[in-house]
Amino acid sequence: MYQEIQTTLQQLLRDEQSFYAFRQPGEEVLHLSTIQATESFDYGLLDKPTTEQGFVMFPFSQQNEQGWWFTGDQLLELVAPQQQESLSNLTSLQVDELPGDFPAYSAQFKEMMAALEKGEVQKVILSRTIQVNHALINEIPKIFTRLLQQYPKAFVYLVASRQTGIWLGASPELLFSRQDGMCTTVSLAGTRPNDAAGSSWTQKEIEEQGLVSNYIDNLLKVFKVTRYQKEGPFIIKAGNLTHLKTTYAFENGPFFKVAQFVEALHPTPALCGEPKEIAMQLIQQVEKHDRTFYGGFLGPVNKDTINLYVNIRCMKVAPDHSTIFVGGGLTRQSDLQSEWNETILKSKTLLSAIPTRP
Repeated sequence: MYQEIQTTLQQLLRDEQSFYAFRQPGEEVLHLSTIQATESFDYGLLDKPTTEQGFVMFPFSQQNEQGWWFTGDQLLELVAPQQQESLSNLTSLQVDELPGDFPAYSAQFKEMMAALEKGEVQKVILSRTIQVNHALINEIPKIFTRLLQQYPKAFVYLVASRQTGIWLGASPELLFSRQDGMCTTVSLAGTRPNDAAGSSWTQKEIEEQGLVSNYIDNLLKVFKVTRYQKEGPFIIKAGNLTHLKTTYAFENGPFFKVAQFVEALHPTPALCGEPKEIAMQLIQQVEKHDRTFYGGFLGPVNKDTINLYVNIRCMKVAPDHSTIFVGGGLTRQSDLQSEWNETILKSKTLLSAIPTRP
């Protein structure tokens, strides 16, 4: 079954076709569609889709990138059974960090910590990039199917288009969902390796998760959503990592505007910080790379159902190199070495799926 998926993807990539493929968390069906039409994404499309079936890909910030609405032509629905490989048996591709990588990260960490200590922000996300300096285009089908196997509870996707380039990933984080009249969003923050899951969560991790949950609590009040079901925080596993998660569910009432809510929700403090506007300015001031679609959102949308996921644990593939994006939330209690180690752990989501070379 996975061989059929790989063969189909190889042909599409060889023909330089624009397409998107995805499997939603807990499902066993891979949806594969060629892209027939493209238009700039406007949040209003979430309330009134212009097509029966579409796929959204939206950036972290619209400062240097715009969002896209892809109209898909369903090509295939393929069975992608949940046959999770043991992560302990996988070997992550080893990537040599450049000599300046840690010093550069350290300088950016200190700059953000200064803003945290002054009380300018309560939380801010510092991200970095990891370069894989050889061609992976021909390996994409295999990488993608490995992600399908390794992460059955993630939103696993592959997008290839003229507008975005080639992106793929396995996101554990839902941004917003609407199905059968019910809306769902989550607060996902706080990260530790699986082998530390038995120990107590630190105050930093609890505070980090709480800031995201408080943001959603307040946003629901702004949108006059007074009746909602809140569960958590509880512990979830995402590959080799463990997170704290709180879920929210509420009815899509007659006066609730999905488009306005999602626009206000994105980016959450889990990917930006709090307060949002100041954290965004700090990120743009401190980080030396453009996040583009990392930290944005993407997913399938039709007239009845919306499923949008945060674009994390992801990679952009170029002809002669690929870029993995990783990040973590900083608070006043953050430790430089711990935060750096967290980015290394997060990079293994993609690195463990890339075939190693002899």
